[in-house]
Amino acid sequence: MAAASSPDTAPAAPVAKRDRTHYLYIAVIIAVALGIAVGLAAPDFAVELKP
Repeated sequence: MAAASSPDTAPAAPVAKRDRTHYLYIAVIIAVALGIAVGLAAPDFAVELKP
């Protein structure tokens, strides 16, 4: 008596939707890192970028 049974799997948990501030936070961190990299790699060019 072999009954076909599906594997016991829990339904997938819904993915938590992130708000816009999370992406803004990531963008600011990336911008700071790029600013540091440009300042170290080409200091004269970095000074010209100053507003």
